[in-house]
Order: sequence, then C-alpha cells, then structure tokens
Amino acid sequence: MNIKDNLVIGPFGGDACYEQKFEQNGEQITTWLDFGSGFTSSTQLKKGSKLVEDTKATSPELYRDLMFEDKEDRVWVPATITLPAKGMVFIDGTSKDDWKWSAVKAIEITEEDRKLKQYPADQDYRMDMANASQFEQKNFMDALEVIGFFEAEE
Repeated sequence: MNIKDNLVIGPFGGDACYEQKFEQNGEQITTWLDFGSGFTSSTQLKKGSKLVEDTKATSPELYRDLMFEDKEDRVWVPATITLPAKGMVFIDGTSKDDWKWSAVKAIEITEEDRKLKQYPADQDYRMDMANASQFEQKNFMDALEVIGFFEAEE
C-alpha cells in the first residue's frame, strides 16, 4: 500500500491538518485529521453518503450536533483517538455550545479488576475514566499530549 502524508490547511484555517492519501480496493482515499480543531474527515465522508448516514446513526447526539460540512461537501466529525496502551481523547459535554475535550490515560488491568469486571482475556489495559483531564475546545493537541500521542515509538 502506497501511503502519502502531508500537512495542509484545515477546515478552520489552521495549518496543522494531517492529510493521508492511499489506495484501498482500487479507490483513492484521502483522510484528514485537523490537529487544530480535533475534527476529522475523508473523501468517503461526503454529504448524503451512506458512510455519513451510518456515522450519524451510530454516533452520540453531541457528535451528531457538532458535525459540519465544508465548501467541498465533506462532512467533518469530532475525532475520538484511542491508543489502547496509552489512553483516549474524546469530546464530552451537554450541547454543541458546552463541550470540552477529555483525555484519559490507559492503566493496566489488575487481577482485582478482573475479579470485579469481566475483561477480555487479551485486554491488558482499561481507560481510567475516574481521572479524566478536560481541555477547552481549541486545545485538542494538549489533550493528545496527556496520552502520549506525539511520543516517538522506540
């Protein structure tokens, strides 16, 4: 698979929008993750597409309320970033006017945890929801820092 990465101008005008182009099943696909806003889109997330309708049907109400269309009829949705051994970043709030980014770290599942709840045998980490950190809407990258998103893998 030939993957091409690039930084481009995002939907809100910032220059920290990660663009990735690749081919899948003979189709050229481009995805975007705007690090300035925390929103994501792709060439498959077009206004009226089945993928947009499926996304709306399976997303929480707040995510649906925050979806927006750009001038090219691409639909942008808030990103949820999950790194199983590091943590998760997601939106949390009560309305499209009252929300923040939340970051939770992953913690190892202990034997005591396994006795209290059933975790899949191959799952070694769980999200520490009790110790979530919250960040303002424009601070998506700060939330990603909490979970070590930008740390280089050794």
